[in-house]
Amino acid sequence: MPAERRRKYPRLLRGLWNPLLVKELRGRMRGARAFVVLTIYLLLLSCFTSVIYYAYTASLSGPGSASSMAYLGKVVFASVVIIEIFMVTFLTPAFTAGAISGEKECQTYELLRTTLLPARKVVFGKFSSALVYMILLILAAVPLESLAFVLGGVEVEELVLALVILLVAAFFFAAMGLFFSSILRSTLAATILSYVVTLVGTIGLPILLLVFGTMLSSVIYAASSPSPSSWMVEAAVMYGIILLASLSPISTAVLTEVFLLDEDALFYFMYDVGTYMRGGGGSRMIPVPSPWIVYVLVYMAVASVLLLIATLRVRRQATR
Repeated sequence: MPAERRRKYPRLLRGLWNPLLVKELRGRMRGARAFVVLTIYLLLLSCFTSVIYYAYTASLSGPGSASSMAYLGKVVFASVVIIEIFMVTFLTPAFTAGAISGEKECQTYELLRTTLLPARKVVFGKFSSALVYMILLILAAVPLESLAFVLGGVEVEELVLALVILLVAAFFFAAMGLFFSSILRSTLAATILSYVVTLVGTIGLPILLLVFGTMLSSVIYAASSPSPSSWMVEAAVMYGIILLASLSPISTAVLTEVFLLDEDALFYFMYDVGTYMRGGGGSRMIPVPSPWIVYVLVYMAVASVLLLIATLRVRRQATR
């Protein structure tokens, strides 16, 4: 930005100005690849939504009632959100896994570090360019999610929570890919590690949660025996389940929807941990947060740490 133009902006905006971010965004959006990916992505979502709609309406023997249309709206909404979650978790690392290691492989990293940009702006520029494009993909699918409002059965809170889960997932997986790109010299190695963590977090954790669900339920049943400490064991198991489920965007979305529908819990609900027998007995109620709250806190905290490590790594490499 020329000096005469920078003077027209407040000092805060001048401090946020990042020429690397502008360069990355121009390079990403000038070509046809970005718009081809966006078009194919929306076409696939539209086709999938149309298939679900026509398959469901064809299975009805007569005109659809209000309850059946509301159920269809929930199915369409859930399907679009699940597809978007997979898209975000598997596309975002591909945009950032080669952000820094790719510069090293092309032997342009040293040239980039000779500029006056500090390490934090290098990391922020690479990170933000990928994140902005993923936000564009997420927002482009909002009209498809909004079709559920026409059919009924979906509230505004569900749409907002779905957007929060998707945006936080994009933030985390972009930071994770950039972290691996900063500590490894090979883009292939950074990409492989990013996808291994993505598979474990997105698919592995829900499977583990289902496998150990029976074991955890038996622990809760055993802890329900009347004893002074039984409620604490059951509460610890319940909090452990919530924490484990909140580490995956898919299980977070599913459990958040279940809590919202069954318990009408947008933020938290009171869970009965059984009978406390000492001193005459009585019911013990503990607050259980909705999984999306734990998910946002954990993912944002870990992503911030990963970005900090990537910044320190780039800064240390510059001083060698």
